[in-house]
Amino acid sequence: MQLLAVAIPLALPALAVLIWVRSKSDGEEPDHRTKGMASVASMSAGAALALIMVSAWDLVPGFMFPEATGWQIHAFVGVYIGGSLYVLMRVVLFGSSTVLQRWACRLPPESVDPIGRRLLVELCVLGGFVVTAVAIQAIALVGRSVHLPLWTLIPLFAAILPLYSTFLIPWVRYLRARRLTCYDIADVDAWLNELCVQRGLPRFRIRIHEGGLANAFATGGLGAHLVVIGKTLLERMSGAELRAVLAHEVAHVERRHVPRGILPLTILGITLHVLCVISLVNPLFAKEELLALLTGMLIAGVSGGLFLVGLPGIFMHRMEFRADRLAAEMLGETEPLVDALTKLAELNRQPLDARSWSHPSMQARINALQNLSTPRQQ
Repeated sequence: MQLLAVAIPLALPALAVLIWVRSKSDGEEPDHRTKGMASVASMSAGAALALIMVSAWDLVPGFMFPEATGWQIHAFVGVYIGGSLYVLMRVVLFGSSTVLQRWACRLPPESVDPIGRRLLVELCVLGGFVVTAVAIQAIALVGRSVHLPLWTLIPLFAAILPLYSTFLIPWVRYLRARRLTCYDIADVDAWLNELCVQRGLPRFRIRIHEGGLANAFATGGLGAHLVVIGKTLLERMSGAELRAVLAHEVAHVERRHVPRGILPLTILGITLHVLCVISLVNPLFAKEELLALLTGMLIAGVSGGLFLVGLPGIFMHRMEFRADRLAAEMLGETEPLVDALTKLAELNRQPLDARSWSHPSMQARINALQNLSTPRQQ
């Protein structure tokens, strides 16, 4: 009942906002402000639904293997916890949030991947949940009670999931996706191959996102980097603008920003968040009192925002400016990248001065590029 007292007040205003957004939406990609409102409201509704499920779900099963040894019990409970948290977080919290946001904005389903690929991604996520839960169970419960309250693990998995989703899931999802050579942009492909030879770039692969993504991103992996570019950019950008976008992502690859910068920062942030949860949040949740639950949720949210978003975001902003400078050097001029940034803002219906936790505003990046002096412009 304590969790229901939190969930219901959280859900009602969130649903009201989602209904309002839907009444104002026309089926096109919403503007930055409306998209932000829908995102916050849908996540709040998903969190409320997750809390309702937690209040009615006894995490630890009421039976055990009667002849099981200690390590078998811990492994069984770990598998059960991992599977339960997969359903609770991946399906209920994040899955329902995504569905509600796209419903409110009248957008079609986000994923256009084949069913087999989507199933493989989900199996990998489920496997990650189970392996992580078994590891936590083995470390925390050897020689102790097998009972592990759900609230002691939700903040921990909330911290670990972005790491897993950022560095493994994109490879599973895009490894067999279409390549740049599948599109009639031979000049861009030839320029990219020449750039690789000239600069001796690390190994990387470019894959195409077939959905409505009007952006591009790069991530790391074992032995190679992955660059994903939305099909929308291939259709709506000129050759010069497309080269500029690819130059920016290749700059991330050349500087190895993901393995050398983002990965260590993410691990540091997760470590600090986990320490905060263990020392401050879990003792409050253990009291099972409404005020203590609200305080613990507030601390967990502030800790997650500070260590998982704020700390990496400070350095990621700097990485974006550095990647822009290197991309301008690769291109020999700044104008194509300025045009590409302007087009990106236009395609995403995003004001030029809008910024995010991981990226500076387009206007700030454009201003920095215009202040550069490349050799060709001197």
